[in-house]
Amino acid sequence: MATRRSADTRQAPREESGEEAPEAVPDLARLSPEEIAFLLGGGSEASQAAHARALRAERNTRSNARRTDRRHADPAYAEHLRMLDRERQRRRRARMAPAGPAAPEPAVALPAIAPHEAAERLAAHIRDAATPQARQLRARPELVRRYVAGFILYRLLSADGARPTRGALAAAFHDRFGLELTLSQVQNIRDRIEGFAQPGGPWCAP
Repeated sequence: MATRRSADTRQAPREESGEEAPEAVPDLARLSPEEIAFLLGGGSEASQAAHARALRAERNTRSNARRTDRRHADPAYAEHLRMLDRERQRRRRARMAPAGPAAPEPAVALPAIAPHEAAERLAAHIRDAATPQARQLRARPELVRRYVAGFILYRLLSADGARPTRGALAAAFHDRFGLELTLSQVQNIRDRIEGFAQPGGPWCAP
């Protein structure tokens, strides 16, 4: 009788195949939405870049629509945007101008009147005018006082015929009246003063 092989004969250990272990599946909870979209959607780098550009364009469109709606609903915001646009145009012109010192801008002529008369003329103009600006100033007496103070400083700083700069006006407001104003606020005041000096305005010079 043939001798039965021992039942406890052990199988030889399997040799390593040499193949790499499968890569770990990324934890989606730790990935950003853009990384998840890239992993799930695939696609070339060019298509991913085009998708990113489309998203930016969509965000810009929504932002422009909100800005347009606010401009129509808020006159003060619209004036702020116009001021920023004027400042951008001024910087663009300065960049395009030839090198060398720029000639100072001429000052707007203001009447040689005392401060109290300037205040009376402006008050009468605001009372009688039916413009949105006049209605706003009737409800903002502190702005009227700033414009009268600006009238005094504008005349003082433009004695040489040059238009006062925003920096010079801001420093004068601080030194003479103790007012801390931003350059945008000073520019608005300067623009208003020059507007009131136009024909038909309360500070139009004879």
